[in-house]
Amino acid sequence: MRRVRTSGVLVEPVGHLWAAFSPICGETALINDESAAILEVLENGPCDTGEVCSALAKHIDLDTKSLQEVIEASWPRLIEVGLVQEQRSSQTPRK
Repeated sequence: MRRVRTSGVLVEPVGHLWAAFSPICGETALINDESAAILEVLENGPCDTGEVCSALAKHIDLDTKSLQEVIEASWPRLIEVGLVQEQRSSQTPRK
């Protein structure tokens, strides 16, 4: 499943975490480094887990198998707070 970053999401560092504003719910959520990295990759367009892992593996010293577990565990929270949306083939993302 490909996922897309919600249009209008803002992400800023706050200490050891990141504050991410979701225009869908109008709230700010605190997210970890991994989730912020996923949002950064998704700035370039929709991706599936494998594509996110490949993009991140170029910048950090982890194999894609280890990254896949982390990325898969991050999707539910990112979707729940409205920062990321699942993209179905005939669906355009909400703005």
